[in-house]
Amino acid sequence: MTTVVAPAAPDVRGGSIAIRGLGHAFGTVEALRDVDLDIAAGEFVSFVGTSGCGKSTLLNVIAGLLTPTSGTVTISGALPRRAYITQDDRLLAWRTALQNVAFPLELHGVPKRERLERARELLARVGLADAVDRRPHELSGGMRQRVSIAQALVYRPAVLLMDEPFGALDAWTREALHEVLLDVRAELGTTTVLVTHDVYEALSLSDRVVTLAPRPGRVLRDHSLRDHPSPRDLRSAALLDLHETIRADLGFTHSTKDTP
Repeated sequence: MTTVVAPAAPDVRGGSIAIRGLGHAFGTVEALRDVDLDIAAGEFVSFVGTSGCGKSTLLNVIAGLLTPTSGTVTISGALPRRAYITQDDRLLAWRTALQNVAFPLELHGVPKRERLERARELLARVGLADAVDRRPHELSGGMRQRVSIAQALVYRPAVLLMDEPFGALDAWTREALHEVLLDVRAELGTTTVLVTHDVYEALSLSDRVVTLAPRPGRVLRDHSLRDHPSPRDLRSAALLDLHETIRADLGFTHSTKDTP
């Protein structure tokens, strides 16, 4: 069955996502089975799970890059403004950082002056104001990933999908970009879905953390963080206990309470 995109709802800034009976197989290998999940417009939801549990496959189905073997994904809201940040940058080698960030706006006919102004603003927000004229080969891996994040945000997406986007970044830059994402989400009402192996990252950013079982991937548990408003103290007893619960979901038993 195919991914379904519902008509835009003018009163919703982000897009709600409804996943029903979702399954996906690569030949004889079943990656996902019977996934049912609702993500409200404007929510930030993280998927965590061990390697091979289907997190990236689920994200690719939501993005429309894969057609599920069974079930549906229905997305409503101000679409098709979806952006997808992958683990590896997909920057154009012959364009500067500024031109790369402005590229999605160029494709949609935004006037040059406006698109360059918005691109420059986003590069400044991700800490690259002094790198606007550099090409990808002149940037470190972490800097290229920051350009990719700015490129995704410049289009002001209704749905932002992210697959381990912070892995190449140092701790300081990662924390700074977390703040940028939360600020943009507050401004635009963006619905955000993050795949991460870092449980603390998920707890820091998310409204909900969804744990997925190993292959075939399916929802184990859906943890709400609505009672833990931001900014969150990841050393608090409640969040340390939730961290241990999520690790237990994933089959880990060694305590990490002393190492947030």
